[in-house]
Amino acid sequence: MATKRSGEGVSALIKRQRTEEENDPNVQQIVVASDGNTANKGALIQSIRRTSGLQAPIMCLQGHQGEVLDVKFDKDGDNIASSGIDKTILLWRVYGDCKNYGILRLPKGPATSICWVSATTILAGSTDHTVFLFDLTTGGSVIRRFRGHRGVVNSVDVQRGGAGKGLFASASDDGTVRIWSEDEKESIETIELGYPLTTVKWSADSQSLYIGGIDNDIHVFSLAHHSITYSLRGHGDTITSLSLSPSGTQLLSASMDSTLNLWNIQPFAPTVNAQNPTLHPRLLRSFYGAPAGFEGVLRKASWSRHGQSGNELIAVGGADRSLTVWDATTSEIKYKLPGHPGTVVATDWSPKEPIIVSADVGGVIYLGEVDA
Repeated sequence: MATKRSGEGVSALIKRQRTEEENDPNVQQIVVASDGNTANKGALIQSIRRTSGLQAPIMCLQGHQGEVLDVKFDKDGDNIASSGIDKTILLWRVYGDCKNYGILRLPKGPATSICWVSATTILAGSTDHTVFLFDLTTGGSVIRRFRGHRGVVNSVDVQRGGAGKGLFASASDDGTVRIWSEDEKESIETIELGYPLTTVKWSADSQSLYIGGIDNDIHVFSLAHHSITYSLRGHGDTITSLSLSPSGTQLLSASMDSTLNLWNIQPFAPTVNAQNPTLHPRLLRSFYGAPAGFEGVLRKASWSRHGQSGNELIAVGGADRSLTVWDATTSEIKYKLPGHPGTVVATDWSPKEPIIVSADVGGVIYLGEVDA
């Protein structure tokens, strides 16, 4: 009679030690590939290190019926406003399920540009030549309509500081930039350049306005002297947006020539460009890799606000249906974020976490995190 050997046919169950990644609360395991089995057998599981408080690394926000024209975080980074061709401004929560908690309606034309004035007020420039100030505490009622432009309002911006807080600026196809006070119906100053203007941005000290238009240049207008103090020349097509660095010393410009330029806007700058004497002395570097396409959309670039000085990122969307992110210091492309069904029009960074939002001509908005 055969004798059964001890241990034959028996397999020992050994408890696997948890890895350091599994013990890290910032690491999340997600299914990146599956054979379709609902039990996830054979699925490829990948551990990713989370860098934000978003419910998932990427969130999709849908609600607009058509192209999204602008998107902005509020000053705390907890809410987002998006404006669409459907003549609505939608309000979204950043965290949790990214709930759409509010809707603002414009009477005649869509909002081409929006800004958070405060946690309870939003400024919007419209195609019907009007600038609106909305009150969110009363369900989105209009506090004031600013009328005076004779063309589409392409851009609005809110004063950052200085003696006269509560001032707004708007740029229009009628060739003017108008400055408004929250307490006045009529504009308190009008800057006429004589050709369609596409973007305007306040300086950090609120003493100057940076203005871009179809002449391909950026003009720096002094509010103290009521004149243009200097111009930044380097683009080969219409300026589509301007974004100020967190330090307020550099200006990022996007253009229909498919480039972004970074400018030194400090009061005292070199008279000759040290890298290339043929270039403008204030031009620091250029960024390539995000095609503008042929749709003529006013692509809005943005500057990260969550990191330390010297580690900033810049981003802009493109006709390649992706969002391109560069290192602002080295011009190196850090990310090429795909997934949009059409040209990416607008983007903005969270002020408190490495979260970026982007919106496209198809009405899709993506909210995603990047490495800190």
